[in-house]
Amino acid sequence: MIPALIGAGVALGVMAATGEFSDGDVTVIRESAPLSTATSTPSDAAVVAEDAVQRSDGALSVAEIVRRESPAVVLIEASSGSGNGGLGSGFLIDRDGHILTNAHVVDKSDDTTVTFSDGTKEKARILGADPSTDLAVLKIDTVPAGVRPVPLGSSSSLVVGQEVVAIGNPYGLERTATTGIVSALERAIESPNGFTIQNAIQTDAAINQGNSGGPLFDRAGRVIGMNSQIASQNGGNVGLGFAVPIDTIKPIAESVIDGGRPEHAWIGISGRELTPAMAKALGLEGRRGVVIAQVVEDGPAARADLTAATKPDAEVPRGGDLIVAINGRPVQDMADVSRAVATREVGDTITVTVLRDGQEKTVTLRLEDRPARLGAG
Repeated sequence: MIPALIGAGVALGVMAATGEFSDGDVTVIRESAPLSTATSTPSDAAVVAEDAVQRSDGALSVAEIVRRESPAVVLIEASSGSGNGGLGSGFLIDRDGHILTNAHVVDKSDDTTVTFSDGTKEKARILGADPSTDLAVLKIDTVPAGVRPVPLGSSSSLVVGQEVVAIGNPYGLERTATTGIVSALERAIESPNGFTIQNAIQTDAAINQGNSGGPLFDRAGRVIGMNSQIASQNGGNVGLGFAVPIDTIKPIAESVIDGGRPEHAWIGISGRELTPAMAKALGLEGRRGVVIAQVVEDGPAARADLTAATKPDAEVPRGGDLIVAINGRPVQDMADVSRAVATREVGDTITVTVLRDGQEKTVTLRLEDRPARLGAG
């Protein structure tokens, strides 16, 4: 089963999950506090303080999470002049009217409307979208009275088996709540523009088409991820859902709200894990690493003279470089390489240790901003 984008093609026709994404033509002046927590007005101070105490004391009931947080979970209807459109979910993150959802939900939308639980409908502007993390930031002018933004948590300390709650609009059925656990961590899923989203959260909480862009909560009622994809052979839920971690989302959302363009450090290669069978055939028993399968022309790796294997798809690829470490830390697969790069900034330099012709060699390269689409230069 292949993870597939969810949220498009429900009731309003089929939206493309790929295509051109832009940062929009809206210049945003910072209007709210950093996204580490939900903002509040002075009149809400007592409620926020009470929430903090209750959340720190332990798990809230599912019913309490739904009561508190579902008013800030919205139904998103997106349509375009071509007649295509889709439904999805989103969540309010501040009182300035910023709403987060998946980029593929609003891809090429000419008209975007959000609906709150009280029936209030608001037109939304797309401030910006980042296809590399499947994130879009919307802006509405008026937040309904009494609706509090969801609190944003952290995905850094999640553990497998931890209970989670998903709230969204599967098949347009508004504010549906489902429960489950964190089934796995550090999953890799494909973004709408073909790049890899690392550290995705796998969950068995039921999510279906229309849940895309909706929040995944921990049992303290804090958002720890954005539901984005399911693995399914028939389009229905089979207990394999994937959420983009909130720690990945926060800095991208901040950048869009501040009027900037998100950047993603990029090395410019694709690769394959060196399996034990491959290592034995190459006389490299006991070695681990990543066989470079492709070096993107004019990319950082190409400028550092890294070399791809000949016939990289062969059962035993030969020639080329085998990456064994980045910044001195051993790597075993492309996920290790991606994580090492993702933690750095565009313009940073890294050292890449490769095995070439039986000898270890260390090269230094400067990370660049990845292109708009995979394969684009």
